Amino acid sequence: MDGANDIIADAFTRHALDLLRVEAGLRREIVALLTALEGELVAALAKIDPTGPARQSYRAKRLETLLDQVRETIRASYRESDKRLTGALRELAEIEAQFAVKALNEATVSQLFAGLLTIEQARSLVAGVLVQGAPVAEWWSRQAGDTLQRFTDQMRLGIAQGETSADLIRRVRGGTKGGELVPGFMQISRRNAESLVRSATQAVAERARGFVYAANSDLIAAVVWTSTLDMRTTTECKVRDGLRYTVEGKRPIGHSVPWSGGPGALHWGCRSASRPETKSWRDLGIKVSDLPPGTRASMNGQVAADLTFETWLARQPKAAQDAALGAGRADLWRSGKITFRDLLDANGRELNVAELRARL
Repeated sequence: MDGANDIIADAFTRHALDLLRVEAGLRREIVALLTALEGELVAALAKIDPTGPARQSYRAKRLETLLDQVRETIRASYRESDKRLTGALRELAEIEAQFAVKALNEATVSQLFAGLLTIEQARSLVAGVLVQGAPVAEWWSRQAGDTLQRFTDQMRLGIAQGETSADLIRRVRGGTKGGELVPGFMQISRRNAESLVRSATQAVAERARGFVYAANSDLIAAVVWTSTLDMRTTTECKVRDGLRYTVEGKRPIGHSVPWSGGPGALHWGCRSASRPETKSWRDLGIKVSDLPPGTRASMNGQVAADLTFETWLARQPKAAQDAALGAGRADLWRSGKITFRDLLDANGRELNVAELRARL
């Protein structure tokens, strides 16, 4: 029988793939909001059209009217993005804590582990999460300001160069001119929003799991860093994969590589996660002979075998691979036609938080 830590490693790896699918769904939802914003900006630009007569005073006045109109439009769009993501993250925090407690209890064939989050605790946890040093709400405000500034700069540049209304619209949404590709600045805004969603999702999930680890620090021997290993994995995450840290203080165990904020917060777009390793019954001062037969072999103190997402997925039955990825994508992966990176993008295999809760 596998020990508890092998079972925990397997469960946390499986769950990490589900979390990537949830993140993909959240990114798609936020991108849709910003695509709608792009349409509103284009509509406002077409309606006001600051190109008009060549008189500088006329164009300047029309441009200021345009900027006044879109300023609140942009802010409203980002407020909605913040509202939707924050609501999803609060629910996700509850789910992640619930998952960690359930996985630990099932692996140890016990009911020793506790640490479920209340609604208020989840709210406080999400509000306290920092992404690269700033709260999520502050990042949305910054991105709104950046989008407004890019819009302002692009409109002023276009008007100064005597561009038409169609040219200005291309500066917003992109397109082609004279057979050459013209990038739209809203592409930058969408990429920045996706990066924030990815970072915030992983950071909240990690903090919720950390809440459970802290609540059960007397039962957990170490926290193990687990990195998503593919071509996109940063060197920072590669060197930390499989390293063990103390539950309290996150001090290195058997190495000198610092925790540095932890999985999900190490850098923008970090996809790393963590899993716990339990102490043995002996470490807890419990005689194995005093335990029920089904529990005795679980917490044996053995460290889990090395496990990455790809090695875990490759050893799963075909049906399990199909369920995780979709039959078509799984076939392509098994035949080598798509890479593991493609799988982890989770395109077309999103989960929402309600579906994630149903999988517990």
